[in-house]
Amino acid sequence: MRYAILFSGMSFRRHVNGLELCYRTLVDRLGFEPGHIRVLNYDGSLGAYGDETAPAWPGDDTPYRMSVSGPGNRRAFQRALGELELTAADDLFINTMGHGADFGGPDGPDLFTYPHSQHYRRDQFCADLAILAPHRSLTILMAQCFSGGFIHSVLAASPAAATYVATAAGAGQRSFRDLREPRWDSFQRNWITAIADNVTLNEAFQYATRPDIVHPQDTPQSAAQPAWAGTLKLR
Repeated sequence: MRYAILFSGMSFRRHVNGLELCYRTLVDRLGFEPGHIRVLNYDGSLGAYGDETAPAWPGDDTPYRMSVSGPGNRRAFQRALGELELTAADDLFINTMGHGADFGGPDGPDLFTYPHSQHYRRDQFCADLAILAPHRSLTILMAQCFSGGFIHSVLAASPAAATYVATAAGAGQRSFRDLREPRWDSFQRNWITAIADNVTLNEAFQYATRPDIVHPQDTPQSAAQPAWAGTLKLR
């Protein structure tokens, strides 16, 4: 079985747009069951900071299709993880968006969560992942600022036989919205666009970092454990 958790805490509208792009790609292009996808966004709705309404999705000017099952905070993420009944044959995909920070403390970088930009720290995130049952693969796409600082801790905490992490930014670096179309986050949109064609995780990263499309200030990173994890596909 294949499962997915799509997460954004203190969302701007472009982050919600990215979650919807990811949701539609998983369902329409990669064959995920909608019931196996949990969307955790902002206050538990399709809203965003300063934009509580849900306008038409800019991908094709139709209503959002994803069903938000909880707010973008640690408790909801823990609940979503706890609902999974993973087996050794199962795959889990996680996409985090929104905002992140890194103030240089011992707990490392974090995700801003709802409400009031509460800090969901790297070590907390990894501790929550570590309690999952052993499973076939864990793929994590992180689009928030400073996301590269999560990579090594995620690899160490993962109970999956194969783990792959791709981030929009290196440790200590920010990530950016698309210069040409600011309704999207640049790296996440490019990576999801690539994975829609059922390419490998490595190939999706290679596409998203092409010089002609990567944001000039983004510093994308990726890592696989073991190395062959990058040859896996989401479908």
